[in-house]
This record gives sequence, C-alpha cells and structure tokens, in this order.
Amino acid sequence: MTEPHWKPIVHRKRLTQLQSIPQPWRLPASTLTSTKTPLETIQTCGILNSEELQWTEIAGITELVRLLTSRSVTSVQLTTAFCKRAAIAQQLTGCLTEIFFDRALQRAKRLDEEFERTGKVAGPLHGIPVSVKDRFDVEGFDTTVGWVGLANKPAAKSDSVVQLLESMGAVLYVKTNVPQSLMMSDSYNHVFGQSVNAFNTALISGGSSGGEGALVGAGGSILGIGTDIGGSIRVPSNLQGLYSICPTTGRVPWNCSFMHQHYLVPPVAGPMARSLPTIEYFMQSLLDSNPWNLDPGCIPIPWRREMAALPTKKLKLGIVYDDGVVRPQPPVMRAMREVAKRLTDAGHEVVEWDTSLHTAGTNLWTKSVLSDGGHHCRQLCAIVDEPLIQGMVVGTAADELSSVEKEKLEEEKYTFQEAYLAQWLSSGIDALVLPVTPWVGYKPKQWVQSSQWLGYTALYNLLNYAAVTVPVAKADEQLDHPVSGIDEEWKTYAPRNEADRFNYGQYVIDLVKEMPVTVQIVGGRFGEEKAVSVAKVVDGLFGR
Repeated sequence: MTEPHWKPIVHRKRLTQLQSIPQPWRLPASTLTSTKTPLETIQTCGILNSEELQWTEIAGITELVRLLTSRSVTSVQLTTAFCKRAAIAQQLTGCLTEIFFDRALQRAKRLDEEFERTGKVAGPLHGIPVSVKDRFDVEGFDTTVGWVGLANKPAAKSDSVVQLLESMGAVLYVKTNVPQSLMMSDSYNHVFGQSVNAFNTALISGGSSGGEGALVGAGGSILGIGTDIGGSIRVPSNLQGLYSICPTTGRVPWNCSFMHQHYLVPPVAGPMARSLPTIEYFMQSLLDSNPWNLDPGCIPIPWRREMAALPTKKLKLGIVYDDGVVRPQPPVMRAMREVAKRLTDAGHEVVEWDTSLHTAGTNLWTKSVLSDGGHHCRQLCAIVDEPLIQGMVVGTAADELSSVEKEKLEEEKYTFQEAYLAQWLSSGIDALVLPVTPWVGYKPKQWVQSSQWLGYTALYNLLNYAAVTVPVAKADEQLDHPVSGIDEEWKTYAPRNEADRFNYGQYVIDLVKEMPVTVQIVGGRFGEEKAVSVAKVVDGLFGR
C-alpha cells in the first residue's frame, strides 16, 4: 500500500519534536510499556531530582511566585523542572506539539539576571513556566492546530494572549495537543497523534484542549491556557480533575490563529490549573495588566475582587442533575447529589433548574457551528490533500447557511438568549451548578462514535455565560457499580435516545474507577467573579 504523500511531513515533524527532548530526559522502552500511570512514572523514573519533584507537585502558583521572589529558587531551576516533567508527560500521554525548551531556558536566564541586577520582578508571573494550547501563535513556531498542511509555517508574530503572558514575566516552553479542527472532545490528529489521560492512558484526555488537560493534570504545567467553543476547556478539566474558567467573550484577550474562521458562536480563551487560587491569580493578574490596551477585542472590565470573594451571605443555587436528554452516569450523578447535600447542609438554598429550554439552545449552538458547511475544514484538508477525521462536529454541504439564513439564525439566538435570561432573573439564583459531561471517560477514538451530546457545556457558549470547573469526586468501584452500586435508577434505566443509549452502554466502572469528576458552576454573562466566588464555597465544603 502506497504511503499518503503527506506522511513524510508528519514523520519529519514528529522527529523534530522528539529531538527537542534532551536524551537524558527520554524514557527507556521498558518504562514506556510499563503498567504504571503517568504520575507514578514521573515520580519514580529518576529524571527529576527531589527538589524538582517538590516544585512541580505544588498546585498553587502563588507559592511558586513566593519561592522565586524570595530567591529560594531561580527561574532557570524552575523552568528546567517543568521542562523535564513536560518531556516525560509527552512521552507518556502525547500531550505536546511544539517544544521549545532552549528558548524557555534562555528567557529564564535573562529574567534571573535582570532580577539579580535590579531587584525587581518582571511582573506577576515573573519566571513562571506557562503552557499554551496549539491554538495560539508563538513567534517562530508552528501553529498546526492538528492540520498537516499548516506544518512548517512558523508564526511571524505572537498572539495577544502570548504577548501579555510574557509581559507579565511568564516563561513559555511548550504548546499542547489538539484534535484536527478542534471540534471534538477527544484530542488526536494526523500530525502529532493521540493525547491520552494523565491518570489512565487507556482513556482520553478530552478536547479540544486535551493536550493542555493532560499536561496540567500530570503536573507538567502549573498554568495552562486553553480555548473553548463548546466545552473545550471544561471537558479536559473534568477528565483530569482541574479547575478552569471558560469566560465570556472579550474578557480574556483573543485574536484567533490559523486562517481565522468566524464562528457564529465565538471561541474564548481561559486558564486551566490544579488549584482555584491559581486560576483566580491568573485572571486578576491578566486584567490588572490592562489587556484592552493591546487587544481591541478585549472589554475593559478589571477583575472585581469584591465579587470574587468568599460570599458573606447564603446562596441560592440552581442545580441540574439530568438535562432530560442524556442521563449522567452513576459517578456523575452521585457527585451532583453530594454537592447539593453539602450545600444544603451548610444552609444554602438549592433548587432544581428547569431544563426545558436546553435542547432548543443546544440545537441552535450546533446549527451555528456547522453553518459554514465544513468549508473551512475542507480548505485546510486541501492544502496537502489530508483526509478529514470523521465524526467531529464539522458541517457538511447540507448544513451550510446563506447570509440571509445566518441573519435569521442570529435573530433566533437573540430570542433564545432573552428567554434564558428571563428564566435566570426570575429564578433569583446566584449561579447554576451542573455536570460538565454525563460520562466519566471514553477510550480513544470512541467519542466520535457516540452520537455526542454537548448540551451540558455548549449551551453556555451559545449564551456567552462564564463557567468555572471544580473537582468534587472520583468514580468509586463499589458505590458506582452499575449492578450493586447506590444508583438505583441506573439499574433499571431505559435510554431515551441514541446519545443516551451510547452513554449508558459504554459505562464500565472497571475502566473509569478512580477517575475524577468535576462540577461546572455557571455565573452568567461576565460572571467570572461570581462563579469563582461560588467555587470557593464548593471547594471549602470539600475541605480545600
């Protein structure tokens, strides 16, 4: 069988990537085939010394800032540690695309020298290694976004969010893996292959910020920047037990890379991390830097500290256990009930949310993102005649809308947003709490077969509401067993539709046991601070 003509581009790209990892940081074949989890391998392989392990195990970014500013560690030392850990994570999970350790260490050295000379830090992220999704341009490096045809086309200029990160003192060192087209909750493409979960390599890391989720989950980054158009920050965060913010459009700088497609539902950029204070510190630091003076699309709203503070009054929260389309699997349902119980026991009011608008809203989202009829993806495929991966949320000719039809769709969206806002205001809730996904984990390439339902996340992109993820549970082999567990309804459940049937049929507790489950806290439009405030309550109820 003749090899596709684009394959040599892939071979060269992957070889360049491998050569970017220093030989002493490469794992032997016996380790790569070990039954250990990525985290166990990172902790036992001997590539990181004890100090480097200790630094990279820290979940709170302010502690690393303290170590740097007190001169307890240099940026070169810290960057080396995270480069090592990222290199190991890449070999175990396929989480990276572009690797530029040398550039990072040179920058770290300059920051150390400047700090030593002046005694002043470069900014709130001084010397901190930060990773970004392969959706952002970093000058001098490719932004393939999973397309073979975009390989070997280095960016002439860094994106606004990258410029701002570096202006705040951050050290960029890697970009992270994504799916072809970005439009699925799995992360694989023809250029860099499959990204898998940081806790269980038999499962996916999510998408489309799946490489970022795996890297942060593995401790290879203290702070990662992803993007989200239908759940692309929140789904990987859910699958790796991370905190994240999916903001309202215009809150975080965003000038899109790669032959810009203008979606009727715009994507947003946001942080992913292993602690709530880390994502808040990022948002506060970013918005304190006046990003609207660099990016004209950024709305000049500073971080409102008083709104993000732990609330002093009892809350009224809406909760969704089941949206009526796809019933969550037992670990997710148990997590939702546990959150509701702890909130109620603490004196907060929890009311079940009416989801009758959700199907119509999710269908509007789907119609919006498919409205170009797949034209953009066909263009990118045609660069090198690369095949399109089937099963993604990509339009066909039948989905394409004319300019008049798009105007009509925008009108329908606005009418829907009015109706949802009216429901929100009349309910008097402070925020809405619901699952991120109705499932706990998929095997690689299974999501595209799933008759996927994105209603738990995509609806809030359509509404342009801010959301935060908070880890609250892990799948339990006994409690969540489909036959002998505590979810009585699941034992006799009759699926409602094809997506629900797939979700029900693919649940295997032996596969997903000990995997994390997060909840999603929706704060409304420009409700980032409100969602963080409620997240602090939930975090506190779980002893954090």
